[in-house]
Amino acid sequence: MLIITPDNIIEYVRNHTRIFTNNQLFVEDISEFNPEEEKEGFVNYIYRVYNHEKSVIVKQARPYLKYFGEGYDLTPFRNVLEYETLRLRGQIVAAYIPETYYIDRENHIFIMEDLSYLKVMRFQLNKMVYFPKFSKQIGEYLAKSNFYTSELYLKPETHRLLQATFINADMRSIMENAAFIRAAFQGLDYNTPNKKLLRLSELVWSKDEIILECYKMRDIFMKRGECLIHGDLHTSNIFIDKDWMKIIDMEYTFMGPYSFDMGYLIAHLISQFAAFTFKSNVDDGKREDYCIYLLQTIKEIYDYYVYFFNECWEKDGKEAYKQLKGYKESILETFLSEVIGFAACANMIRLISLVGYPDFDVIENMIDRCNAQGLSIAIDQYMLLNRNKIGSMDEFIEIIVTIRKDYISNLNNRTV
Repeated sequence: MLIITPDNIIEYVRNHTRIFTNNQLFVEDISEFNPEEEKEGFVNYIYRVYNHEKSVIVKQARPYLKYFGEGYDLTPFRNVLEYETLRLRGQIVAAYIPETYYIDRENHIFIMEDLSYLKVMRFQLNKMVYFPKFSKQIGEYLAKSNFYTSELYLKPETHRLLQATFINADMRSIMENAAFIRAAFQGLDYNTPNKKLLRLSELVWSKDEIILECYKMRDIFMKRGECLIHGDLHTSNIFIDKDWMKIIDMEYTFMGPYSFDMGYLIAHLISQFAAFTFKSNVDDGKREDYCIYLLQTIKEIYDYYVYFFNECWEKDGKEAYKQLKGYKESILETFLSEVIGFAACANMIRLISLVGYPDFDVIENMIDRCNAQGLSIAIDQYMLLNRNKIGSMDEFIEIIVTIRKDYISNLNNRTV
């Protein structure tokens, strides 16, 4: 396997593509984890190759997870599946997918559009930036990606072919543990200086009811092969500005439940909501306005998803399904409860992590940070245990507001 480095990558690009006509090229390593520079890379080796005319991204998957080194084996075939799912999604929701230019299946390298004209969403949210078009964009992306890779639209044999092609067992196994099972990290040194938070997390994960409900959500994640999902859709994998949005890092892709990608994304918006509740270095009025914006965004993502899903259903759904009274409604009802459950699992696991959590790490005051993370845990617990009782997204938002109000009141009573 050829290992690309800053020393040989320019020659590699010249020899394998005709992307550049100008001989003078430059290279930049952009794969290091560095929140201060708005980078959050853990898995692959990523380089920008450019000149004054054009720039591209060159991404290589090696047979291990970069952040943990060669001792953590990981199939490099994930790179090929990512390339293939980018091409497939590019035919469904082209406006939201980076262009792909070249694939080297032998050396697990592909070349795609450079999105540096956009910003990583997570770090822009940390700066309190508003994105007025995002809810509609991501709602359309999710609904159309789900619908047009599902058996609601595809012939059964085509749907089964997608299931066989995108098994992605190694990457799935990471999520099957990392997003649902705290015990999977037992005995490891967690990357948190906040021992109070660690004790609180241990208390939460000592509850049998929490563990049981996480395993129920994990069972859905493992067994429901409804559509081709992203598998790791969070705000660091979204490049964005006020007009444009692009989705990256699809190496976890496989045929999974309709609800997972939205749940995983909403988890990170809830974490931002909890963080901004306690950012004491931000003006109270601006902070509260941004919290309202984050909750409104969660609601609008769901509402736009339903709108576009209905549109796809009416336009391209199979007649047998469209004529079956209540079938579509049952899909959407199940979808909401699962979105809430997946969001809860993802957030509770990520709060105590082997890697940083920039949503909270930017809060310098440790008391504020602990309070923010505690609020997130309180919301997550309620979501997980009561997901099947929540009948609408409006009710879900109201519950989050109520939990925050009670949480702040309890904190104030302790300090009196």
